[in-house]
Amino acid sequence: MFSLNYVAPVLLALVSILAPQIVFADELTGILMVEITGLKDETGNVYISVYDSDSTWLSEETVMGKKVSITDALDGQLVRTELQLPLGDYALAVFFDVDDNGELDSNFMGKPKEPVAWSNNAVWNFGSPSYAEAVFTLSAEPITLRISMRVL
Repeated sequence: MFSLNYVAPVLLALVSILAPQIVFADELTGILMVEITGLKDETGNVYISVYDSDSTWLSEETVMGKKVSITDALDGQLVRTELQLPLGDYALAVFFDVDDNGELDSNFMGKPKEPVAWSNNAVWNFGSPSYAEAVFTLSAEPITLRISMRVL
């Protein structure tokens, strides 16, 4: 039988070894490379909004928003940018800010007047695609999403 004087230091040593690994597991991030095609202009900005749930999809409540300068991110015909996010499920909404006002302009029916795109190249079908159509899983292995901009 082990004495309590022996068990306590062993438990303390195990906790000190395992605790940082548990915290590290919660902080794992994945790398998402976004490649945007279909832009006719080589200047201006593209805005990327990242969502992690159906309940926040296309709302102001984003996981991350990123403004990407086309000039700075242009690589041949692609605009490339990298996002680091915690591992999980996400969907992206992207728009090209033609008039440089920082907002997606739409008509009176809510249809975008500026080029837009969504992850998985989900399509506008009498309205924005659903979260389920645009969702993808980010794991520890880096992934690349190629998104094609469209004028609706």
